[in-house]
Amino acid sequence: MAVTIRRLEESDEVENFDCGDEPLNNYLKHHAWTNQVKVSIGVTYAAVDESTPRTVLGYFTLAASSVPRDRFPQKYVRGLPPYDLPLILLARLAVDRRFSGRGLGHALISEALKITLRVADEVGCRCIITDAYPDKAGWYARYGFLPLEGTAATSPQKMFLDVRTIRRALSSESSSAERK
Repeated sequence: MAVTIRRLEESDEVENFDCGDEPLNNYLKHHAWTNQVKVSIGVTYAAVDESTPRTVLGYFTLAASSVPRDRFPQKYVRGLPPYDLPLILLARLAVDRRFSGRGLGHALISEALKITLRVADEVGCRCIITDAYPDKAGWYARYGFLPLEGTAATSPQKMFLDVRTIRRALSSESSSAERK
């Protein structure tokens, strides 16, 4: 399976997408395209197989956002101005159940992090943030996401990953690749 991740296109086939979570399915099927093109409040990226380039296997949506500075652990905001911090919101990330366990989640989050770095370089943002379902918080933690303070245990966990951490991880990844 040769997977490509690219911006969602109007002609993409999304009707059979099923990640097992109805709100995530519904967003892709009924709102992603409108939010991307007509109201400009988020951009959705689709994972597709080159052999079936219109069938969406997984997706994520990014948007601009901000969070009050005092929600972050002190060590991450020391020396920053006292106003809300600009960031990238990883609004959604889902993989169709038929394709789970094949590394698509990793490919999607990796692409989201690379886009975050490009945005940070072009516009400026401090981190990427997501609202992780309680049963998915551990998955995000494996990528270095940390919990934000003040999230109720029964609701999605707000988690963030500092741009500097992403940059260091990608830098050491490319250094390792060069040594091989």
